[in-house]
Amino acid sequence: MTTTMSRATNYSLVPEPKERHFKYAVGGAVAVEVLLVLGLVWYGHSRPPINAVKPKEHVIAVQMVTLPQPTPKVVPKPLPKPVPPKPVLHHVTPPPPRPHPKVVIPPKPAPTPPAPPVKTVNPPKPVPMPAPKPVVTPPPAPPPLSAQQTASLMGRYVGLLRPMIQQNLHVPAELRAMGLSGKATVEFEISPTGQLLWAKIIQPSPLSAVNRAALAAVKNGEFPPFLKKMPKQNTVFQIDVEVGSGSS
Repeated sequence: MTTTMSRATNYSLVPEPKERHFKYAVGGAVAVEVLLVLGLVWYGHSRPPINAVKPKEHVIAVQMVTLPQPTPKVVPKPLPKPVPPKPVLHHVTPPPPRPHPKVVIPPKPAPTPPAPPVKTVNPPKPVPMPAPKPVVTPPPAPPPLSAQQTASLMGRYVGLLRPMIQQNLHVPAELRAMGLSGKATVEFEISPTGQLLWAKIIQPSPLSAVNRAALAAVKNGEFPPFLKKMPKQNTVFQIDVEVGSGSS
């Protein structure tokens, strides 16, 4: 009895050989895995970084090739159409016609042309002869005046000019207010028709107002034409013009 119990107990405590081998295999595999992991970690820290290798550049060589030009297509020329032969004409001479009797028709008489009209020629009109112009004999030139006669005529004409100039004279207000007077000699040229050509002061007065009034009296005057026997040419005159408070 005792022996049987001990055998049973020993059987339960000692593992079987298969289970033991499995445990050893599992433990060895775990140990190997741990060692591999530790080796990979150490290898990763101790190994230098791998330089990236640049890919090689592929160089493609291109060669220009001139392709031969295509040969032009030769288009065959169309063959000429056959010309049909010309038909041969046989000339047959017709028989001569029978002669017909000729009828002679007398020609028509030509009309007689009308007689040409007779042109009447009118006699030329007589050209009137111009009447002879009467010969006008110019009157004889008057005998030249003597110097005394000319001076007398000039004096008479100047006697006509003086009152006209004095009538056109306007005394300035400043001369009237101050009771001043003066005299200026005016030279001027007149045509035979009495037209004034120019005028200027040749002997002025010390008072400018007197000079202005004397020159204005001559320029504003309307003078008569020359006397009948005076020389018909432009003549220069000199007249003294008095300007004062007593003048008009």
